[in-house]
Amino acid sequence: MPKEKIAGVEILKDGHFQMTNPWKKPVVGWQPTSQGVGGLYNPMGFAALRVVNTKLVDGVMVPLYDQPLIVENLGSIVIAQLGDRVGLVKNFRMIGERLLPDAGAEYIRRLESEKRWEELLSTLGQWSWEAPRGLAPGKGEEDMKSFILKTAKIEAAEEAGFKIEDARIAGRVNVNTTFFPHAQYVVHARIDSIGKAKPEELELLGATRLFTMRELRELNDAGEFVDGLTLAALALCGLGI
Repeated sequence: MPKEKIAGVEILKDGHFQMTNPWKKPVVGWQPTSQGVGGLYNPMGFAALRVVNTKLVDGVMVPLYDQPLIVENLGSIVIAQLGDRVGLVKNFRMIGERLLPDAGAEYIRRLESEKRWEELLSTLGQWSWEAPRGLAPGKGEEDMKSFILKTAKIEAAEEAGFKIEDARIAGRVNVNTTFFPHAQYVVHARIDSIGKAKPEELELLGATRLFTMRELRELNDAGEFVDGLTLAALALCGLGI
């Protein structure tokens, strides 16, 4: 898998609040929520809420600890097939290997005490084979099933150039139930034709490819196929590796 660095991340600083990106949009799109001091939301379809978990103790609900929750708009993860092959697209994601692989339970403490957060961020950035997925705009007038299927068609076309037919909802998947309160929907579909992808300005997409299940197993065995949403979506469609 190519390791070339085409993007990166850096810690948010005061100066970012005055910046615009090359498309004349503000760099900082997250805004404080209308309730509580710990929340941020992004009108593009996301919210990051810092919440306090509580527990019933002796008949009284008591606070235990705080954590983030990531809330998303409704979206689709698309498993699109052409015969026995599955269509995936490369996304450049801010992922990478652990900076201190042997740190174990001291990993976070050491990153903080040794002031290595910026160093960690500088190591992130790899291509990842994934099913087309995302959130699509809407007016809130459609029923949920119609919106999910419409989103699947939009994302498959924009990210991979796939025109899909015979789409059905195969199930739901939650990438991490500790931090995500909502599941997203998996759509299984047939590829009718393949055209040119038209990604959004802010997306970092690469090649599109049709894989046999054997090829996906080989990628998985090599540690180069790690996207949890795609792996779970394949299994829901009867294509577990």
